[in-house]
Amino acid sequence: MAERTSDARVVRVAPQTRAPYACRVDIEGAGSYLLDAVTVHRLGLEAGAVLDAQALATVREAATRHEARAVAMRLLARRLRSRVELERVLRRRGIAPEVVRTVSLALRRDGWLDDERFARAWVRDRLALRPCGPRRLRADLVARGVAPDIAGRVITTLLPSSMEDDLAARQAQARLDRMNRLPPDIARRRLVAWLLRRGFGGETIARVLRRLTPAGPVNRDDDSAA
Repeated sequence: MAERTSDARVVRVAPQTRAPYACRVDIEGAGSYLLDAVTVHRLGLEAGAVLDAQALATVREAATRHEARAVAMRLLARRLRSRVELERVLRRRGIAPEVVRTVSLALRRDGWLDDERFARAWVRDRLALRPCGPRRLRADLVARGVAPDIAGRVITTLLPSSMEDDLAARQAQARLDRMNRLPPDIARRRLVAWLLRRGFGGETIARVLRRLTPAGPVNRDDDSAA
């Protein structure tokens, strides 16, 4: 009696019209797998090719990576993300950690995933839509997985100290206009607390107060929260 073999045969390799660089590989008794064309060529996958158990496992692993990369590319097409953000989403979708690491490394190598580019875009959008100070910007970027040195470098470039004072002054004036019925000392204290929460430092706040409110030293309690 002939010994049974676990080898599988490739039935068809079909390029995908909706994904020009992908191919569907149909394997008899093992199902269909989507792979990029380069991997198909590298693995020698063509109609009639016979795959042993190890080769079939390699195909399955490559298909898993291809699917994970496709998910990652769709996410990046919607908006830029930090490396940590993207990896978190991929893991939440049930993709194995080792596959996530492999895909993340490849995307960084190919230039699709770049924390500094993400940080620049994020800071520009934040300053345009919801302006805040450098401390808040830095904290939010770090929370999104951007390294502190990258966050600091990007913020210093896009929000130098001269621009920070003007930004804080505009924000403070708009806030003061809402508090015009309050006694000056109460309005001033509330303004300091609000600017601190918006991420501006004590020295910046002191300069803004001198520009916009009656003369007087910044309360030490207010400044100490910076």
